[in-house]
Formats: sequence, structure tokens, C-alpha cells
Amino acid sequence: MDPSTPWRNLGLIGLRLADLAVRYALTFAAVLLVASAAGGGFAASDVRGFVVLVGIPSVAICALHSLFSTRTGTAFRGRLAGLLLPPLWFLLFFPPLLPVPLLGQLLFALCVVRAPLLGPPRIRPLVRRVLGAARGRRRGPA
Repeated sequence: MDPSTPWRNLGLIGLRLADLAVRYALTFAAVLLVASAAGGGFAASDVRGFVVLVGIPSVAICALHSLFSTRTGTAFRGRLAGLLLPPLWFLLFFPPLLPVPLLGQLLFALCVVRAPLLGPPRIRPLVRRVLGAARGRRRGPA
């Protein structure tokens, strides 16, 4: 493996993914506390449902977007904010519950998440090599 590829240090990537999960869990817990304090009426069974329906998909979306995004700054965070909205679809049926989790997802995407995990300078050469290899295979031998 070429030493300039970002995948050479899988331990660092694992630590950054764990950092992402911990940051999301803390943000998620704070959002649920605010929602319950604001009179959202959340019970313990609701928390379990939120973790399954919102938390796990959101962490997976963040991890994938953070690993494979070549953008930084506002472009990265804006796209991530849009990607974190679909896990909240079921809250459209419960309009009073929607604002606090929605603001929590946007807060996480725009302020808390580390953007991006690998960074564009290191991932672009890898993408170019993969695309070049794919083009070479498609053409076949001469």
C-alpha cells in the first residue's frame, strides 16, 4: 500500500470514528434531555426508539460521509446537515416533537462533528488511483 494513502493508519481512523460516535452520543443525550425538559413527553421506551431510528442511522451516515467526503468547511457541514434530516422522517407525524431533535441534528452537523475525518489532500490521490484502475479494467487489454 502506498504510504500516502489515508488508509495506512487504520488505528487513527478507528479512533476518529470512536470520537465521532462519542460526540454524537453526547449531543444526542443533550438533545433528549432538552426535549424532555421542554415538555416533549419522552419516556424510557421513546429513548430506545430514538436510538434505533435516529441515533444509529445518523452515526452511520456521519461516518460514511466523513470518511469519503473530499470537501471541507461549510460545504462538508452543509451536506452533512442535509444528510442527517432523513432519519427524522417519522417525526413529521408528531409535529410537536420535531423541532428539538431537528435542531440537535443541525447543531451536530454544523458545530460538533470533525470535518472530514481523513481530509481531502490525502484521499484525492487514492480516488484518482481507484478511478484510473477502473478505467484501465474497462478498456481491457489492447
